Amino acid sequence: MSNAEQNLEPQMTDLAASSASGSTDLEWQAATDSPVGRADPTDWQAAAALGLALFGISIGSIFSVAAGREMSPNAIALNRLIIAAIVFAALNGIQALCQPDLIPELRKTNPPKALDWLLLLAAGICFALSLVLLAWSFTQTSVAKASLFTHMMPLFTTLGAWLVLGRRFSRRFLIGMMVAVVGAIAIGIDDFGGGDNSLWGDAAALGVALLFATEILIMEQLRSRFAVSLLAMVECAIGSLLLLPTVLLQGESPLPPNGTSAAAVVGLALVTQMGGHGLITYSLKRFSAGVVSVVLLAVPIISAGLALVAFSQTISLMDAIAFAVVLTGIYLSITK
Repeated sequence: MSNAEQNLEPQMTDLAASSASGSTDLEWQAATDSPVGRADPTDWQAAAALGLALFGISIGSIFSVAAGREMSPNAIALNRLIIAAIVFAALNGIQALCQPDLIPELRKTNPPKALDWLLLLAAGICFALSLVLLAWSFTQTSVAKASLFTHMMPLFTTLGAWLVLGRRFSRRFLIGMMVAVVGAIAIGIDDFGGGDNSLWGDAAALGVALLFATEILIMEQLRSRFAVSLLAMVECAIGSLLLLPTVLLQGESPLPPNGTSAAAVVGLALVTQMGGHGLITYSLKRFSAGVVSVVLLAVPIISAGLALVAFSQTISLMDAIAFAVVLTGIYLSITK
């Protein structure tokens, strides 16, 4: 196995046992063994990481607008994943050189299983397909409808955790999740209308929500055995390999056409992919996939605030009310 095995965390075996028991409530510390009411330093670290992840993903909309003037969505996603995979590989290599005895020791104490690699492959495929489907759905249906259906992700995450992992959920979490989802739907409700009835585009957007929910659930399970740098590197590499043929078959150049586009995709790779999705994977060390998926509903709110500053876009009264509803739902979901 390569240097990417570093930083396996044996202490997370309790996490795997908790997930298998099927008795965990999806709260802030779902799937952890911390006593109720006792603050653990890693909780605050994971909370800070999740907050930074929201900002990283939200600011990606600005980078995407800048890159989208000269590049297609698939080419943007390809560059984003390739650059992130290279940087993660470099970080893994540096740490392996600094700690040459770590990998043999971890291979002996916590050897990876074939199922782990199959799950990681599945996560990479799901993530890459979600990017492709999302880009295609924007060409088949309105952005508002596509955004609405992708907001169904928490429902799929919760359903998958219940059916596959045997999780149980607190009533407060379920109520908060539904409130947040309703608020997220209301954010784009004003943009509906105008004879857009593409069933396939809507189905593709719904597929994005299903794929991303599956990816988060897989990452939650793998996070107990592998370091973030390994998971993120392999996922980005798999996504790159899947997206490259798509870009080439469309007759596009995989390279950014100018300096502005190059800077934008580098920003997407470093800030959105590594700082956003990478920190989401890190936060799964302490928070369940259900909690993370609900908190991600705050991304449109942060994106709207950034667009207000960067592009002087306005926020309607209905959107402001919807934002408040989303935040209320998130608060109910993550508090006891």
